[in-house]
Amino acid sequence: MVRLRGVVFVLLLVPAAAWAAVFWSVTDDQGRQNWVLGTMHSEDPRLLEWPEALMKALGEANRLALELVPDVEMLERMQQAMRFDDDRLQNVLGAELYRQVVEILTTKYGLTEPAVDRMKPWAVALTLATPPPETGMFMDLMLSFRARGAGLDVVALETIDEQIDFLSRIPLADQVSLIRRTAADHDRYHEVFESLIQAYLSGDLARLEAISARQMEGLDEHIIRHFNEVGIVERNQRMIERSEAWLAEGGLVIAVGALHLPGEHGLLALLRERGWKLEPIY
Repeated sequence: MVRLRGVVFVLLLVPAAAWAAVFWSVTDDQGRQNWVLGTMHSEDPRLLEWPEALMKALGEANRLALELVPDVEMLERMQQAMRFDDDRLQNVLGAELYRQVVEILTTKYGLTEPAVDRMKPWAVALTLATPPPETGMFMDLMLSFRARGAGLDVVALETIDEQIDFLSRIPLADQVSLIRRTAADHDRYHEVFESLIQAYLSGDLARLEAISARQMEGLDEHIIRHFNEVGIVERNQRMIERSEAWLAEGGLVIAVGALHLPGEHGLLALLRERGWKLEPIY
């Protein structure tokens, strides 16, 4: 669920057409049927107009695996982790950047300045990287509701502490750099997200990566390397390993951020390496 805008990590080593879908059928010679869905953490209503093929798969499946299960316990743990215990944001950012962040988060996100001042830098960057919430009906949350309503078992491929660790391990100076970038670009977030949504709706994973890559231009190479090695390679390996037993049972829908799918370290490649046959659906 945790994603920063414009984070792309893997150079494609296969033709872009090989990744021209966000929803895939995953089968094997024994007749086991699973699926992989790339998602966007967005509440845009166009993302909730799910094609019939996805509805059919959810009707046939018995388990939905998300990055995280968006339940009360997870959300409370995330909120706790995002706050300083004994420091203040203004001590970290300096007066000018702090005032810029406060202006954005109070006027556009409805936060109070005391609440902003308690936020850790990575949490600020994470918040600024997504449009201000309006309905709260994010795609992964609605998938979870739909699956539970249909009687599916909803499981997590990661723990909240693992996702927090991925973000908190970014050196403090780099967290500040990410804040500076997301704050400076914030007036363009509608434009950027519209481009991402259009690429997603067309099933164009390569274009999603290209748009994201442009948003990372100018950041230090070691920041990009951290997101590549930890945010994609390590996380994808962990998610595929945790899904293996469920895949063997069949009836599994894996639904994770779309940028986890393509590339030589992507989930599609990892599934193929393990002998699964993948076919694009849409």
